[in-house]
Amino acid sequence: MAKVKVSQEVADALDYVTRNFSNEAIIDAHVRCPNGWHMDENKALKGLDLDVLCQALYNGYTAEKTPDEKVLEYFNVYRNKILDGTATPTEELVAQAIETTCILLNAKIKGVNC
Repeated sequence: MAKVKVSQEVADALDYVTRNFSNEAIIDAHVRCPNGWHMDENKALKGLDLDVLCQALYNGYTAEKTPDEKVLEYFNVYRNKILDGTATPTEELVAQAIETTCILLNAKIKGVNC
């Protein structure tokens, strides 16, 4: 089965709890009180769908990138080409368009426009 995609916060919380508890103990705690995760290290599990939790524990999980991370990754492809001098004029325009779009949307993305 495929790994389930979870937010980075949930992935970090799962990393923490799986280092300290068995899958059975994690599931038991979640079934008994799904909103009972209060520690900073595990609070992202609060209210997590039980099916998602079980899939993550037994099939594995990957952290889904945030929209900002996706834009930065896409932008870096073009920025790196510009920096190493291999960018075509079209690639330079794509990088500028990404920056301009962020500005127009008032989206501050570290590494792109701030």
